[in-house]
This record gives sequence, structure tokens and C-alpha cells, in this order.
Amino acid sequence: MGGLDGPPMRVWRAVLVAVIAWSFLGAPAALAFQCPSLIKRAQDELGALPTPRAPQAVNREPQLKLVRDRLAAAQAAHDRGSHGDSVKLANEALEMLDFIRREGR
Repeated sequence: MGGLDGPPMRVWRAVLVAVIAWSFLGAPAALAFQCPSLIKRAQDELGALPTPRAPQAVNREPQLKLVRDRLAAAQAAHDRGSHGDSVKLANEALEMLDFIRREGR
């Protein structure tokens, strides 16, 4: 057999280089496309929240303000190219909305 640097080793090296290159070049681009859809989904869910059912309706405006602020921060992060931060903030807004919905607030 050949040495350690035969054709199979070169193939593995090429695959490894491709994976590393994708992680630096392709992953941020994938996040860039994910941000707008997450932000839009959160905005749609925010607009579709039902009115609180409790007889003495809970004032949920402080929680809704936090969601709106988080979405504005997500959009700002997306606009400046910080797509990882944008996705994180949009997901946090979605989690907050899920909590508000579950609690019936």
C-alpha cells in the first residue's frame, strides 16, 4: 500500500478543507436567510395574539413591549450583518410569545 499521504488521504483532506470553508462562508449566509423569516413569524404571531380571557385581564403590555424591543434588536442585528445575533434575538422573541400564549396573558 502507499504511505499515509496516498490518494485516500488527499481526498479526506479536501473534504475537511471544504467543510471548514463552508462553516466560515456558508453558515453565515444560511443564517442571513433565516433572520427575516424568523422575524416575520414572530411579528405575525404577535399580531395574532388573542385578547386575554381572564375576567380581570392581565396587563401584558410590558411583556409585549419586551417582545417588540427584541424584534427591533433582531432586525437591527440583521441589518448590520450580525445574523447569529439576529437569529438568537428572534428566537427569544418567539419563546416570549409562546410563554405569553401558554399563560393566557
